[in-house]
Amino acid sequence: MLKSLLAAASLIALAAPALAQTDIRFTLGWKTQGSDAPILLAQQNGYFEDEGLNVTIDQGEGSAATVTRIMSGTYDAGFGDINAIIQNAAERPDQTPVMVYQLWNDPPFTIVTRKESGIESPADLEGKTLGGAPGTPTTKLLPVFARMNDVDLDSITIESLAPNLTEPMLIRGDIDGAMVFNITAWFNLINNRQDPAADFNWLNFGDHGLDLYANGVMVSQAMIA
Repeated sequence: MLKSLLAAASLIALAAPALAQTDIRFTLGWKTQGSDAPILLAQQNGYFEDEGLNVTIDQGEGSAATVTRIMSGTYDAGFGDINAIIQNAAERPDQTPVMVYQLWNDPPFTIVTRKESGIESPADLEGKTLGGAPGTPTTKLLPVFARMNDVDLDSITIESLAPNLTEPMLIRGDIDGAMVFNITAWFNLINNRQDPAADFNWLNFGDHGLDLYANGVMVSQAMIA
C-alpha cells in the first residue's frame, strides 16, 4: 500500500505543471564592481532560479538613485543607500522601499582631495570647489556633513559631474575635492596611475560625525505585499 501511494505521489509530481518563475527587476547601485559580487554570484550559480525567481540585473546610476528607481515602479528591488530611503520616507512613506538586508554598516561616503591642496579637515573645504555625481549619497549628504562639522556650505562651490569625470577632474586640479565612495574612487585613482594613499587625503564621513549605515538590498512595498 505504501509503495502504491509513493508511486502515485511521484506520478502526480511529474504530471504537475512547473511553477512559474517570478520576474524581478533588480538595479545595482552603480556600474558593476566588487561589492556586487554576492548578487552576481547568486545569479550565476542559479540560486535565484532555485527559489523560483527570474532576476534581471541592470547597472545603477547611484546608490541614492536606486530608491527613486524602485519608487517609480521601474524596478522591484535593488542595491542602494538606506539614508536615501529615510530621506524619501519623510515625504512619501507609502512608496518608499524597505531595506531587507543591510550589507554595509560602515559608510563609504568621502571627500577625496589632492594632498598638495592642503585640505586636511572639513574646515579646509570652505572657499573650495567640490564635484560629484548628483545621484550619489555623498553628494546628497554634503549639507549634513557641513552642518555636523560647522562648515559654511554657502562658501563651497558645487559642480555636478558625470561620474566618469570626477577623479580625472580632481587629478587635473579642475576641482579641489571629489565627493565619492572611497571603495570606488580608490581603484579609479589607481586606474589613472595615481597613488591613493601617498598623494590624496580622505575625509571619510564616518570619521567626522556621520557614523551611518549605507548600502543594502531593498525591495518595493508592492513586492513585499
